[in-house]
Formats: sequence, C-alpha cells, structure tokens
Amino acid sequence: MIIEKFQPSQAKAVSDLIRRGLLEINSQYYPLEFITSLVDHFSPAQIRENALTQHIFVAREGEAVVGTAGLANFGSTEQPNYYGVAVFVLPEYTGRGIGRQLMAAVEARARELGAQKLTVRAAMGAQEFYVKLGYRFQGGKNELDEKGYYILEKELK
Repeated sequence: MIIEKFQPSQAKAVSDLIRRGLLEINSQYYPLEFITSLVDHFSPAQIRENALTQHIFVAREGEAVVGTAGLANFGSTEQPNYYGVAVFVLPEYTGRGIGRQLMAAVEARARELGAQKLTVRAAMGAQEFYVKLGYRFQGGKNELDEKGYYILEKELK
C-alpha cells in the first residue's frame, strides 16, 4: 500500500471512490437527496479544483486508488482552522488500516503547517474510527451537528 499526494490524473478514480462510498455506505444513514447532492459535488472537476487549495492524499494498491483523505484550512492564513476532509476507503478495502494511514498523512501535513489541532466532521457510522485514532468529541458532545455530522478534534503534538 502506497500513500501519496494526489495527482490530477487521479481525479476520476478519487471521484468514483468517494461517490461509491457515499452511495454504498453513507446512504444507510442519510436521506437520498442529501447523498445525491454530495455525489454531484464530488465530480472529477471538483476534485481537481479542491486540490488547488487542499492537501489531498490517495492510497494506492498497484495503480488502483483505494482510499483518499484531504486536509483543508477553513480559517484564514492568519488564523488557520485545519480539518480532515473527504476520508473514504473502498468498502472491500476497509479494515486493512488504510484509513489510519491516510489520516496519519493528513495529520503529519497539518503538523508541518503548524497546526496545533485537527478537526473532522465524521459521518454517522464513522465516529468510532476517529475515536480509535485519538480524536475526541468537540466540547465533549457526542451529538450530531445541524448537518448530521459528529465534530471531533485531536490535539497535534
């Protein structure tokens, strides 16, 4: 398994991977119209555009992209607010440590950028994955936000 920086030529594979995760996994927890809006959002063109401002990583087995994760700054340059975003692993590859390796790459990049903490918006069904990685519910609140996500954060050392 190789974890590497996203290349624009991988946009379709990353888009397909995310869309598949949304339709096969996240659709168990969220209304179809919400999932459909996300599927539409994660087009190859949007992935390439996101890569201009985000640090996107992919997990490859051979030439096949089997996982992805990104790091985004939702704050400003002066006051950054780093989030782990779009963390997906192909369903048949879950349980192999790929998500953990992708998050390690995201956290390492966040540290390089000087981040003191990393926040994630975990979809229903994914919160325990982050807890196992040392993330804690923001403000100690194990509850969904207005969009149906759990907000977790981890202090980076």
